[in-house]
Amino acid sequence: MLSIINSSNIIGIESFLTKVEVDITNGIPCFNIVGLPSTEIREARERVKSAIINSGYKFPNSRIVVNLSPADMKKEGSFLDLSICIGLLRDYIKKDENYMNESMFIGELSLDGNLRKVRGILPIVIGAKENNLKRIFIPVENLIESLYIDGIQIIPIRSLTECIGYLNKEIDINKDKILLNNKYESKFKELYEEDFEDVRGNYFVKRGAEIAAAGNHNILMIGPPGSGKTMIAKRITTILPEIDNDEMLEVSKIYSVSGLIDENIGIVNKRPFRSPHHTSTKQSLIGGGSNPKPGEVILAHRGVLFLDEIAEFDRKILETLRQPIEDKYINISRVKYNVKYPCNLLLVGAMNPCPCGYYMSDKECKCRNYEVTRYLNKISGPLLDRFDLFIEVNQVSYEELHSYKKTESSSDIKLRVEKARELQKYRFKNDLISSNNEIKSSKIDKYCELDKNAVEITKLIFNKYKLSNRSYTKLLKMARTIADLDDSDTIKSNHINEAFSYRKAYYTYFR
Repeated sequence: MLSIINSSNIIGIESFLTKVEVDITNGIPCFNIVGLPSTEIREARERVKSAIINSGYKFPNSRIVVNLSPADMKKEGSFLDLSICIGLLRDYIKKDENYMNESMFIGELSLDGNLRKVRGILPIVIGAKENNLKRIFIPVENLIESLYIDGIQIIPIRSLTECIGYLNKEIDINKDKILLNNKYESKFKELYEEDFEDVRGNYFVKRGAEIAAAGNHNILMIGPPGSGKTMIAKRITTILPEIDNDEMLEVSKIYSVSGLIDENIGIVNKRPFRSPHHTSTKQSLIGGGSNPKPGEVILAHRGVLFLDEIAEFDRKILETLRQPIEDKYINISRVKYNVKYPCNLLLVGAMNPCPCGYYMSDKECKCRNYEVTRYLNKISGPLLDRFDLFIEVNQVSYEELHSYKKTESSSDIKLRVEKARELQKYRFKNDLISSNNEIKSSKIDKYCELDKNAVEITKLIFNKYKLSNRSYTKLLKMARTIADLDDSDTIKSNHINEAFSYRKAYYTYFR
C-alpha cells in the first residue's frame, strides 16, 4: 500500500512542499526513512511507533519505507511526525484522495500521541497557501501564530486521535472556542515603555535620532559613560513609523523560524530592537550553523540593531557587518543550498571615546595618547564609512536634569518622521526602495537635487575634507532626509550644513 501525504520543511525563512511517501509491503518487518532526513527525522521512527500504539491503533508489522520528496534536499526538524503517522494509518481514514491531496499535515508527536508545537509555522502556512492547498492541520499551540494568514483553512488539533476523528467526521473542532479558552485578543497591541520625553538635554542628539529614523540612517554616538547614549538608543524604535502588514509578516517569519514568537500575540506587531552583548560570537551576530539560524542582525530586520560599547566587540566580528549593512541581506552558503536572509535595519552604535571614557570631556582623562588612538582604531575606516551620523553625547548639566520644562515626546517626533517617510514612499513608488538611505548612487542626481547655494557649499566640503564617494553620497542622502523633514522639494544650503554638522564628531575623534 502506497500513501502520499503533503507536509513541509524549512530552509532559512522559506518553506518548501515535502511529499511524505509511505510504502507498506510484505516482508521482514523494518522501518526505514530515506530522502536526506536529519537526525530528528530518523528518530521519528520511535516517536511515530509509540504514538500509534499508545493512541489505540495497530502499528503495521510489515516492511515500511518512508521517502521524503524531493529527495535531494535535506529535511530538518520534527515537522513530519504527523504526516508519517497519517500515511501509516491511511486505512483508518475514510476521506478520499482528493481531500487528502488538498491537505497538509504538520506537527511533532509525543509518545502518547499528543501534538507539540513546532517552530516556523508561519512560513509553512504561507507556503501551503502558495501551493494552492485548501487546508492545513497544525498543533493547537501554533493556532494563534497562523491566524494572520487568510485564504487557507487552519485546523488545530491536539492529538493523533483527534486528527483521525476529525478526518472521519466523528468529532468537530471549534477554533473560536480554543481561542476563547486561551484568552486570545486579536487586537492586542504592545506598547513601548520608553519615551523621548524622558531625555533631558542633548537636544542635538535627539534631533540626530529624528533624522536617523526619518531616513533610516545609521548612527554612531560617542560620549563619556552615563551621558545617555543607551537611553537614547532604546527610544529610537518609539519614533520609527508603525510597522505595516507586509513588514509585520516579514519579521514574524524570521521570529517564527527562530522560535521567538510571543504565544499571546502570535505575531511581531512592533519594530524589533536587538542589543547583543559585545562578547557575542560571529555566528550569534550574523547567523549560521549546520542548519543556518538567524543571528541578531537578521532578527533586527525592519527595526534597530544597537551595538553598545561597539569598540569592545571583536574587530573581526564587526567586519562581518560591512556587507549586510550595505546590501540589506545576508547570504549563508552550505554544500547543498544557499540561504538568503533579509536584514534591512537601522544600525545604532555607542562607544566611549577612550578606555577610561573621559577623553575630551569635563572630567580628566587618565589615558595616554597611544591608548586613546589604539582604542579608537578598533573600529576600521570601512566600517565607520557605513555610519551616516556621528554624534557627540555630552554630560547633562544639573539645571537641565532638574528642569521642569516639558521636552518633546516620542509621539510628537514620530509625527514628523512618518510625514517624511510618506514623502519618501511617494518619491520611490517606482523603485524597490523605501527610505532615503537606500538610494542607489546612480539615482543620486535624480532624487537629491541641490539648489545653487547648496552646490557651492557641497563642493567646498568635498574638497576641504576629501570625502570618499560613499561619504559624499551619504551626506547627500542625509541632506535629502533633512529637506523632507523641512517639507522642501530641493536640498538647500542649510540642509547641507546641518547634514555635515552630524559628521563633526567623526573628524574630532577619528581623523
